[in-house]
Amino acid sequence: MPGRSIKIGRIAGIPVGISPWWLLVVALITWSLGASYFPEVITDLAPAVGYLLGLASALLLFASILAHEFGHAIVARRHGIEIEGIDLWLLGGVSKMRGEAHEPGDELRYAIAGPAVSALISAIFAVIAVLLPASTPEVITALVDYQLFVNVAILAFNMIPAFPLDGGRVLRALLWRRSGDMDRATTTAAAIGRVFGWLMIAAGILEVFAGGPGGLWLSLVGLFIVFAAGAQANTSRVQAALSGITAAQLMSTPVVSIGSALSVADAVEGYFVAYRYTAFPVTDPAGRAMGLLTATAVQRMSAYDRERHTALEAAETDPSLMVSADLDVASLLTRPAFLRVGRAVVIDASRIPIGLLSITDVQRALRASAIAGRRGGDAVGQLSGRG
Repeated sequence: MPGRSIKIGRIAGIPVGISPWWLLVVALITWSLGASYFPEVITDLAPAVGYLLGLASALLLFASILAHEFGHAIVARRHGIEIEGIDLWLLGGVSKMRGEAHEPGDELRYAIAGPAVSALISAIFAVIAVLLPASTPEVITALVDYQLFVNVAILAFNMIPAFPLDGGRVLRALLWRRSGDMDRATTTAAAIGRVFGWLMIAAGILEVFAGGPGGLWLSLVGLFIVFAAGAQANTSRVQAALSGITAAQLMSTPVVSIGSALSVADAVEGYFVAYRYTAFPVTDPAGRAMGLLTATAVQRMSAYDRERHTALEAAETDPSLMVSADLDVASLLTRPAFLRVGRAVVIDASRIPIGLLSITDVQRALRASAIAGRRGGDAVGQLSGRG
């Protein structure tokens, strides 16, 4: 999956970002189309025009991919899934969703929504291609023909039943509906996805040896599918083990908070050194949680900056890091901020910190579950003395 992205705006309330890798892919597509494809299909094409057509084609391609991802995101949002954002990156686009479908029908609907948008875009370009008069300049017909081809290709590729592609998610939804077990459906769909991924890698390698450089791209996509399918299967197993376990069951207490106006330098001496903890909630004068100050953030600061900045200015303030005591830990693992920071502040109804929950706490619970050979809730009950 993509890493950090550059946010470029919001559409329908959903943040849209681009990965630095996206710029490289746009450049490569522009060069490839401008140097070879368009000069081959358009007679007497000036080089500058070829590259302009290549750039226009690349941007239209990613506009189609963005529309495809919005199809997923909007339908998922209507079914209660929170959307963190949509990123354009090396291999196209990705909708970052917080949480999973609660019913197989919901999964099926938002899995098919993206391909439905791609089908609609393909149909639009097909109609345009048919209606263009014979006198239309070649540059226009070539541009339309390419967009028709590439959108049909996107549709066909995404419907391959290789989880986590859209076709694989459709397959998982159908398996889930049949068995009633989402974890088993994910495991099966991921296994099928890995098979398709390895086949793509093999086909790509054979194409390279046959003189086709495009095989490298096919192998890269196959490698992504292999790793992504494995990660999804592992995530499903972890979420199944943690299902029903609340933040209150795993959090560490007591919690020590830092006042928001305290300088980072004073926080180091008065808290990090004194208590030897690696993270502290940052609170306002009323004791309400406003952020989380971590040792990692402090270590990145110079001595001069520690004197100049307050604890709140240096703290992580993502709202998703402030969690209620009854939050299901499995859902917390879908939050990018928690996975990045590795900790969350557990708060009561008045936003007063009552504990800290770390990745280490979650891993301890998973180890207890594995040792006990039972579902996570039973093992955590034993771990906390409440089993």
